[in-house]
Amino acid sequence: MGRYEDYDDDRVVIVERDSGGGSGLGALLLGLALGAGAALLLAPESGEAMRARIRRETRKATTKARELVDEVTEEVSETMGRTREKVGRKVGEAKDVVETRARAVGDAVDAGRVAARQAKSELERAVAETKRAYEDARRTQRVTDASEPSEGTIDAAENPGTA
Repeated sequence: MGRYEDYDDDRVVIVERDSGGGSGLGALLLGLALGAGAALLLAPESGEAMRARIRRETRKATTKARELVDEVTEEVSETMGRTREKVGRKVGEAKDVVETRARAVGDAVDAGRVAARQAKSELERAVAETKRAYEDARRTQRVTDASEPSEGTIDAAENPGTA
């Protein structure tokens, strides 16, 4: 048991990393403030001079922080503007493609309707011609049948002795 008692006093340090994807701007500002404060506190100056220096350094840090925030804000605004323009262009291009294809489909549908009407009229005309030809053939057949002698009768011209 005495062999493992030494390990109970060991300290364990756990380092965790934040993978939240933050910009680190807050950490930068905090680091600036702490660094400026530490530098001021460790400098060998009188109380009045130290307070004046702290005010001066605070104003400088505040000005730098504002400039940094303004710069980041401007960059973000420019990036958003460029992105918005790109998206607008892509949406416009997609809209043009859709409209062009819709017109092409509409034109194809219209051409199909015209072709169907033409085919219908040609078919109706062909049916009418076929009916007329059929009726003409039937009439011709009736006339031919009526003008031919029947099989049981003998024509006088064929048999001169019986007439």
